[in-house]
Amino acid sequence: MSEQILGFIGLGNMGRPMAKNIRAKGHRMIVFDVAGTADRAPEGAEIAQSVGEVARRADVLALSLPTVAINRAVVEEIAAGLADSGGARKVIVDACTIGQEAAAGNAAILAAAGVTYLDAPVSGLPLRAESASLSTMIAGPSAAVAKARALIEGYSANIFHVGETAGLGQRMKVVNNALYIASLVVISEGLAFGERGGLTLDDMLAVINTSSGQSFGTQNVFPQHIANGGFDGTGAEAHIIKKDLGLFVDGAAAEGSPGATIAEAYRAIAAFSDAEPTQDKARIYPFVRDEMTPDIQG
Repeated sequence: MSEQILGFIGLGNMGRPMAKNIRAKGHRMIVFDVAGTADRAPEGAEIAQSVGEVARRADVLALSLPTVAINRAVVEEIAAGLADSGGARKVIVDACTIGQEAAAGNAAILAAAGVTYLDAPVSGLPLRAESASLSTMIAGPSAAVAKARALIEGYSANIFHVGETAGLGQRMKVVNNALYIASLVVISEGLAFGERGGLTLDDMLAVINTSSGQSFGTQNVFPQHIANGGFDGTGAEAHIIKKDLGLFVDGAAAEGSPGATIAEAYRAIAAFSDAEPTQDKARIYPFVRDEMTPDIQG
């Protein structure tokens, strides 16, 4: 068991199971969530009263927060709180999806307070957060990665150090998310075509998942959250996937990188989110099947 104090800020759909799995490995932990820490904290973790308390007391702490704006506000609060007391040797593990520019900005803000920043987004959805089998893609100094490894291994089955510069982890995550989220639109269009011709979702998924059309979406999201008629439980709302895919679309456009096909998928995701931002992303299938208009389809 590590002698380090490990911290965690943000105990939502992803953060709560991530923190629980860190604590399950016997590490001493201190946690905080603005929505109510006591109700969300892992058993045996110390409950902080503020972001600043976690930052002061933890040697390594992770962030799991829902938006880019909230992420930046928390980073600025950490930096302000440690600027005078000294953040030397502290490591921040940022597990949020915020984009390359925001991660570089966070690194600069924290460096001014003497804190090392690891850009370390995760992939795998809440189902893999629960089973401690997330994939983490890290960018930052190797020494800081080694210091934070005990925390990251608490929730990750796969850890990839993709570079020393903050932002490269985000770039890797944006690539991964673009492929996955765009595929939800493609899968929905394909299955809608099949249903209109008399095929059932169960039969189509059984064939696809033993054939060349298989993907994470067909193997996990559609069988577990859509084909059963639930259209919920994925742990991600429509506005989250709009934000995530938008990071790729905006980045590709700014750099002149190919992105036309994914941009078309984004149009559908944006329309889906704009219709009801808080709906579960599993409802993308009935939206594509029943509500997509020729204008949305391009």
